[in-house]
Amino acid sequence: MPKSPLMQMINKYKLMKPDDLVSEARGGNADAACELARRLYMGKGVKKSYELAREWFEAGAESEHAECCYELAQMMIAGLGGEENQERAAELFKIAADKGDRNAMFELGAMYAVGRGVKKNYVKASKYLRLSETPQARAMLDDAANWWKPAAEQGIAEGEYQYGVCFVNGYGVEIDHEAGRNWIYRAALKDHARAVDAMSQIYEFGIGIDADRAKAEFWKKKYCELTGAKPEEVGLKRELFVDDISAAQEESTEENGNGEQNE
Repeated sequence: MPKSPLMQMINKYKLMKPDDLVSEARGGNADAACELARRLYMGKGVKKSYELAREWFEAGAESEHAECCYELAQMMIAGLGGEENQERAAELFKIAADKGDRNAMFELGAMYAVGRGVKKNYVKASKYLRLSETPQARAMLDDAANWWKPAAEQGIAEGEYQYGVCFVNGYGVEIDHEAGRNWIYRAALKDHARAVDAMSQIYEFGIGIDADRAKAEFWKKKYCELTGAKPEEVGLKRELFVDDISAAQEESTEENGNGEQNE
């Protein structure tokens, strides 16, 4: 089977001699800089040097090369090859995360969760940990219910929404779609936009309850009024609040007999 263009490119740099890599990297080739930095970091075919590895990861990061950003951030957190710099590491993880690097999403979410290199922010921590979809992120999200319960019980809309999401996804609590729906509903009544969208999703996809097109449209219209979004754009820009829609839909019949608050 012929190799994909991406794999051919990866193999190209892995097979290059160190001098050729240096030449390519000096010419501004971020992929070459990344491979050269990796070899210097591990001492593979060249003398091991954290200082030089960091320099070449930095060179690649200047072009916002996702892997270079991620690896450089890790070195900065550990203080390898130079000074420790937690703030810069967070910035680099953000660049890599925005380019789809799931490990970077996890690292950034973890930093927001504990306030390392950034101001502690459970909203952003939850966002990046959920986007990461890694086992490590799931383990950390098991603390999310404890993050949000106090705010939810105080009637703070963001807390109510996030606590509801914890129940729907089982973050630190047993999955309970009715409880999750009720907490999200409370936030939606306060015009919390993501909660309003979540209510629309609940009825559109039948998350823990039978699908109801009329109710889905009611909440979708309210979301558009709050955000200025066009109805036809909502599906394209939507951030799903439930990790496994299929599993939630399968449980809808079981939960239907438990009652529900009326909108």
